[in-house]
Amino acid sequence: MGFTFKFIVDKVHPKKNCTLPVRLRIYFERIYKEHSLGFAVLQKEWDEKLQQVLPANENYLAYNTKISSTRSKVQKFLLLNEDRENPITAEEIISYIDQKKGKSVTKDKPDIINYGRRHIEKLQASGNIGNAIVYSCAINKLKSYVGRDKLEFEAITYGFLEDFNTSMLVDGIKINSISNYFRTIRALFNKAITDGTLEARFYPFSGFKIRGEETISRALTRLEMAKITSLELPENSPVWHQRNLFLLSYCCIGINLADLLTLTRENLVDGRLIFRRKKTHKVYSMLVQEKAKEIFSYYFTSLPEDSKEFLLPFVKQKNDLVQLKRDIQQTIKNCNDQLSKLAEQCKIDKPVTSYYARYSWANIARTLGYSKDLISEALGHEYGNKITGIYLDHYENTILDGMNEKVIAAVFETSNCLPPANFHNKRMAEPVM
Repeated sequence: MGFTFKFIVDKVHPKKNCTLPVRLRIYFERIYKEHSLGFAVLQKEWDEKLQQVLPANENYLAYNTKISSTRSKVQKFLLLNEDRENPITAEEIISYIDQKKGKSVTKDKPDIINYGRRHIEKLQASGNIGNAIVYSCAINKLKSYVGRDKLEFEAITYGFLEDFNTSMLVDGIKINSISNYFRTIRALFNKAITDGTLEARFYPFSGFKIRGEETISRALTRLEMAKITSLELPENSPVWHQRNLFLLSYCCIGINLADLLTLTRENLVDGRLIFRRKKTHKVYSMLVQEKAKEIFSYYFTSLPEDSKEFLLPFVKQKNDLVQLKRDIQQTIKNCNDQLSKLAEQCKIDKPVTSYYARYSWANIARTLGYSKDLISEALGHEYGNKITGIYLDHYENTILDGMNEKVIAAVFETSNCLPPANFHNKRMAEPVM
């Protein structure tokens, strides 16, 4: 009988959590030996025919990489010994695999902090500044916890993760922030295993549950929005300017502030606002409604057709994309701080932030009787329809523009007042921050 091998799940020795260890089984002369790959999966997550982990397991890519790597090692051993006269044994195969592991130990063990830094540099080079900042925050939090600039992947165990989690909770860090840190660290592990930097057996997240909390509703009612629009505020005060940003976002179907703050003359085409959302890269096209024009007109009277300056003067155009991202984040933070004070003055018991503009627009549109599908279309969501934003024909744009006009009117008519101040024919050199 010849030599054969395959990958199996060990149904005889299940773990306490009902997962089955994945093993390499080597047959020769009616006898077999097994070698553990260092991870376990549920029976329903294993494809017995293809001998691989199914996508139902969140770590299937890393695990299948480990299987492929082990298969390659076995095949390499066979090629190296194909001319030998004496038969190959299972013990030799397993010994060869273990020796390969031993050689890797003599090298510097992979370091998650340096690995993370290299990944951040790649993200920055490709223009993915937002993701680069997310990874930077996670790496910095990890560095702060261990108190050094180097941390081997292998040092991060299940116990390490639990202790790290407890430490952040004690420090008063919000659960969703902790969840983001852990998801980012987990992503680095998956990348390192996939590209061969790290062996899958060092993956610590198999039994670790990343906790999160349900995000509370971030929508204001029509009456609450009316309170915000009608509240008298000192003109040119910080809260007055930040309310303008909030209302402008609302009047533009909840445009994200990161997109609103970086609009240029190129985004205004035939009375329409056309832009690509930074977060999703989808193209949006909307009519600039009268209320939006009134707010815009306070901050700029006219700009040359070829001007690259931002329409709003809250952040300045920069070649340094990282610094620009930080400036945008700081402006959004300033806005959220002022909106919190504004909500308190209006006796609104909600943690109002800039995101409330988008969700409030959707909520008020729903109360006016518009369908979820139409609201989703306006927000740029896709539900089986790849045609969005600028690709809508004129008739569909007209429908969405009309809906936006009514959603805006619902708030300002309820407040029974004009916009928060007279925006017409004024020019502000710099916003008061």
